[in-house]
Amino acid sequence: MSRPLPPAALAALALGGLAHLPPASAQAPASSRPRAARTAERSAAINSIQTQLKAFGRDDYQTAITYQSAGLKGSFPSTTAFRAMMQRAYPEFAHYKSVTFGPAQCDAQGIHLAIPATVTGKDGVTVRAVYLMVREGKVYRVEGVAGGAQSLPDNGGSSKDV
Repeated sequence: MSRPLPPAALAALALGGLAHLPPASAQAPASSRPRAARTAERSAAINSIQTQLKAFGRDDYQTAITYQSAGLKGSFPSTTAFRAMMQRAYPEFAHYKSVTFGPAQCDAQGIHLAIPATVTGKDGVTVRAVYLMVREGKVYRVEGVAGGAQSLPDNGGSSKDV
């Protein structure tokens, strides 16, 4: 069985697309190269992300944290700490108005998946990020987010590409 790609590699692929991948005839076995996510995989990941965003909107961080991977949950000593981090570092996510998703990439087994998202907060600020998802059981959970955090100090613009 091949090892899944590290989340950072998936994020780079999600941001950069497939243009820089080696051709199928390259030495790396097909099972170790990323692939486009299947419709069901992409839909399942989007469902988890949207459900978490809706929980943020209701200020229901107890539900929102259930969409974090087991490893990511361990990064926060409490739901209160998770809420504080989200509201400070990711206000557009914590108070989102809309979200759109790009094409998803995943490892051969569909365990790790990266999907770009454009999130607009209720404040009108739009940020771009890549959600790094991991399938735990039958559910995709958030393993991390690349980008999307507020940059300090604010550049004064209404759009942030981080």
